[in-house]
Amino acid sequence: MLDKDILSEREYDVLGLMAEGMSNLDISENLCISENTVKVHVTNILRKLKANNRTHAVIKSLKHGLIELQTMGG
Repeated sequence: MLDKDILSEREYDVLGLMAEGMSNLDISENLCISENTVKVHVTNILRKLKANNRTHAVIKSLKHGLIELQTMGG
C-alpha cells in the first residue's frame, strides 16, 4: 500500500489531470504553470510511484486509493 503523503499537493493536482487524460500542455494551462514544470512533476510522480509511464502511474494511484475517478454528471 502506498502512503498518501508520498506526493506533494501539486503532484496530486498534476496526477489528477493526468488521470483525466490531459497532456502536459493542457495541465500547464489548467494549473497556470510552465510545461517544463509539469514535466518535472510528472517525472517526480513516476519516480515516487515506481511507475514506468503516465498510464502506469494513474493505474497504481487508483489501485492504492491515492486518487479517485470522477464520474460524468456527478
